Amino acid sequence: MKQLILKLSLTLMLGLSTHIAHATENGADSFALGAEGMMAGALPPPGVYLLTYYQNYHAGHFDQGPPNFHLDVNAFIPRLVWMTEQNYWGGQLGFYAIQPMVDLRLSAAGMSDHNTALGDLMLGSMLGWHRGNHHWIGAIETVLATGKYDKASITQPLVANIGKNYNTVRPIFAYSYAPENGLDLSTKISYSFNTENDDTHYRSGDYFAGDYSIGYKLSDHVKVAIEGYAFKQTKSDRQHGDNIGMRGQVLAVGPAVQYQDKNWSIEAKYLTETQVENRPEGHTGLLKFVWAF
Repeated sequence: MKQLILKLSLTLMLGLSTHIAHATENGADSFALGAEGMMAGALPPPGVYLLTYYQNYHAGHFDQGPPNFHLDVNAFIPRLVWMTEQNYWGGQLGFYAIQPMVDLRLSAAGMSDHNTALGDLMLGSMLGWHRGNHHWIGAIETVLATGKYDKASITQPLVANIGKNYNTVRPIFAYSYAPENGLDLSTKISYSFNTENDDTHYRSGDYFAGDYSIGYKLSDHVKVAIEGYAFKQTKSDRQHGDNIGMRGQVLAVGPAVQYQDKNWSIEAKYLTETQVENRPEGHTGLLKFVWAF
């Protein structure tokens, strides 16, 4: 789930490589930017749930990146959630697994590549609390380097990689305030610790990332909201142990609408990126479908 530019690995070699400056390896990260929105901090009752995300992302510019840059990503992202009946420190225990499936088209500097494959597997455990109109979640997520990854070569200097080829550990906090007047204020924030890519000897800097939603219930079935995401890198990237000094950021905003019924809901949103530094810049459309078994 950048969004699943999150799974992009753009590798340019030879003469081109000396002209690229970017934050996180080739502008890619593994936090699911924009995936969560309304009631992001509220966990459901015990049971098994299937959350399915579909995302289309397009970027036509890469700040401090290569010329003639274009990126198109179509991602189908199933997420299986198991909420147990166990409670610890007053919070309900749950687990989840996410397996992205990605189609990625990439072009830059007169070259292009296309790849369709599984992305990096994500596993997480979480605790959820409810108190009146307040709901919050604490979680730990691990991103494993299981996705398809090919090292660039002289004959293939531009590679549209789905996997990142490094692991990430991520603490997460989410919160929702939902009073009876129909207001829905929600956020999900995280901090990501990345390991080194053994093939490129590149270590992407740690970063804060999060989603936000300001929504209102129009009826028992329909909510509307202004939603978006933010990303801010706090540590510089390193390659071969040297501090590169580039740090990325992005802010996105756009409209969202949700329809919910007895045991399912669907949410749609369109988000445009701004305030971008050292990353691809574009827009995304996202659908989120939740089904309770």
